[in-house]
Order: sequence, then C-alpha cells, then structure tokens
Amino acid sequence: MAGIELQKRTIFSTRKRENLELKFEQAYQASKKEATHHSENVAQLIQAAVAVMVRNAFYVGDFSYLSKNLIRKLFLDGEVPASVRHLCIYFDDYFTREEWSTVISHLYKDEKEYSQLTEEARSHIAPLRPALTSGVQTGERKLNLKASFLDGNNKLHNWSLGNVVTCLTTKERIDLLNIFGELTIFQKDGLRQFTEVVWMYFAIDERFRDFDTRDEKDPFHKPKEAVQNQPEKASTNKQSAEKSVPNDRDEEKTIDDQPTTSVQPPINQSKQTSQSKKKTGKTPTDHMPSWKNLTASGKKKKNEKNLKIEKALRKGSGKKKNRKRNRRK
Repeated sequence: MAGIELQKRTIFSTRKRENLELKFEQAYQASKKEATHHSENVAQLIQAAVAVMVRNAFYVGDFSYLSKNLIRKLFLDGEVPASVRHLCIYFDDYFTREEWSTVISHLYKDEKEYSQLTEEARSHIAPLRPALTSGVQTGERKLNLKASFLDGNNKLHNWSLGNVVTCLTTKERIDLLNIFGELTIFQKDGLRQFTEVVWMYFAIDERFRDFDTRDEKDPFHKPKEAVQNQPEKASTNKQSAEKSVPNDRDEEKTIDDQPTTSVQPPINQSKQTSQSKKKTGKTPTDHMPSWKNLTASGKKKKNEKNLKIEKALRKGSGKKKNRKRNRRK
C-alpha cells in the first residue's frame, strides 16, 4: 500500500485509541505527498476505518467514531474514489442531516441514485449500527475471538481478535464479520484474505463453536455452491480424488459415488495381496547353475578341509593355531 502504513496488525492490535488515530493521521499526510497514489490511499484509509468499526463492535474498549474529523474532511471536501463510495453509509452518524445531503451530492448524481444503489446495504447495516458505534463494553470476562474466513481461493484463513465480549447475538456476529467481505485491503500476495466468514468461537471453550456454516445441523448452515452448481467436476476428477485424502464431506461423497464394479470383495482382495507377494520367475531345477551343489535344506555345501596340508603350512610359517582356552578365575 503506497504511502500508507495501516496494516492488519495496526488496525486490530493497537490498544490505545489515540495511538491508532495518530496512525490514521500520519497515513493521510503521507498519502498527500504522493499525488499518483493519493486516490488509492484514500480508498484504503476509508476501508481501514470500516474495519476499526467492526473491531469496535466486539472490543471492550472504545474505538467508536475513530478519526472523526479526518473522515468528515474526506467525504465533505476530499476526492473519494468510486470504488469505496458505497462505504459512506457506515459513516452516516458522523454528519448532521444537512452535511449528509452534501456528502450524497458529492458522491452521487442525486438522492435517487443514492437510494437505489444503497437500499439493500442500508437495511442490512441498520440493526448493526448500535454495535458499530458503541463505546466501552463490559462483560463477565475478556475473551479471545477466533474465526475462519474463505479467502480469494475459497481456502480457510484464520483470524483472531483479543479482549472481546459476548454482548451480541450469533446473527449479529455473522453479519458484522461478513463486513470484511466488502473490504479489499487485507491481502497476501495479491490474494484477498476475507471474503466470507465460515465459523467462529470464543477461546474460552473451542469445543463449542458459536456457528459453523459448514455444519448441516447449524441453523446458519450454507450449502456449498461448488457442489450444487458443478456436479460434473467430481466425475471428471475421479483419478485425482482417488490419490488424494478427502478433507471434507464433499470429497468423501465423490469417492463413495464411484462405480461399484471396480470394487472387489474382501476375499478376492486378500488373495490378490497374497499372490502379489510371491515372486514370479522360473521354477528352479537341477540344471540351473545357482542350484547346483546344494544340500537338501537348500544351503551351500562347505568345502572339506585337508588337515594334513593345513598342519604342514602352519608348521612352515611358525604360527600356531589360535585356540580359546578356558582360564580359571
């Protein structure tokens, strides 16, 4: 991110509000010096402010209305890119009604266009607004929130947030975490890390998840679109499925749905395994050189020693035969 140093760790791990506001101000001032990337940096700054609002909804501390004056300046006087103008609805409470009309006219052609393009999002955010702008929250104890999201490749990406409380309902937590899906600033090697939340639990007891959209028994279960919309994909990749170990239920179904004609009964399989262990080759006969001069037990015959010759050789060399004698202790 050119000119701005608002990384994921800064947004979610900075404990003091004044320190985080200072980071936002420094990032904005740095972006002004880079005219070529200023518009891009403003877009990422606005997305970071939305991410802080999501953190505020769970956090025990007060991060509500963070950098309010800076955000107001951006929407009233600054050049907000079209890519993030839809995020203005998160900052409705930052302005008076008259100022909000100015913001709408600044970002959209007219009030009608604004209403049409943001109607669904505004109805979705309305019940979450009290949490997004809440102040200090109290709970029985401070917990750690752990969640997993689908990334840009539909692979799970884990994320955690410390010092949270359980003041919200499960539905509210799902909707709040899915706000990250509207943000594109959290990337690794050009790949988005947050597209949709999958499961979440509080670290006090990880055996019981608050929700898991993959679990069919969960009231918030979501069937996989890949399995429903692409049924032929599994049949075309049977060979790869046989070689790989199944990681989820859908892959297990792919293997179980294979034709049963290729599967043989256990008895035949045991015969095949026993036969496969036997080495194939010619039957040994007496005419084979390797089987000549063997005893009845299949061992090679030992060469007979000529004791007279050995005794004469030892006598000529002056060496005596090494013998082990038992010595009395």
